[in-house]
Amino acid sequence: MVTTGARAARLSAILAKRGHVLSDRKPAAPRLSSLDANSVDAMLELYRSMGGIGDHPPLRPGSWDLAFTNGLVIELDEELHFNRYRAATLARDKPWSLDYTAQSRAHEQECLRAGRWGRRWSSRPSVAMFGPADLPGVFAANGAPRWKQRAFYDAMKDVANGVKLARLSVHDRVGDLSLGVALRPGSEPDGDAIADLLERRSQPL
Repeated sequence: MVTTGARAARLSAILAKRGHVLSDRKPAAPRLSSLDANSVDAMLELYRSMGGIGDHPPLRPGSWDLAFTNGLVIELDEELHFNRYRAATLARDKPWSLDYTAQSRAHEQECLRAGRWGRRWSSRPSVAMFGPADLPGVFAANGAPRWKQRAFYDAMKDVANGVKLARLSVHDRVGDLSLGVALRPGSEPDGDAIADLLERRSQPL
């Protein structure tokens, strides 16, 4: 599988030809303290609905994937982001909501092939948030805490304040290829199709 960094670098190079210049500083990753009051309430309610443990969880999403000098931030979502938990955390009012809901339902088997083992299924921080995991590949009482954590952190990023966010998926179609295939070394991606997809997926500040 092509690594996240390689895909992001290829995407950045394609977008650079269309005037998007990488910034040397990314916006701070969201924390509860940086969200507005309504978003904090919504995130804590979502956390509890997913089986989250504790009233004051240490919620720390990671850094953004790509940030550009025009203020645009891109999250490049790969196979591990599309499953039943992400479908449950998607807001309805984002430019990617409908596509991501469909992809989360259609591509869970790819997520299983990539993430049913080791720390991709369960990790100490995710267990601290969502409790112990079921057996790999089993969705019973607890399922996959690491998958839940990733889906929840994606939801936090979706409501981050002061960020012009666009989400792109490896399952998106760009011309005759999926974006995941288009970003492989040796592929000949349709740069105009990628630019058009980015424009459709960019939410306003």
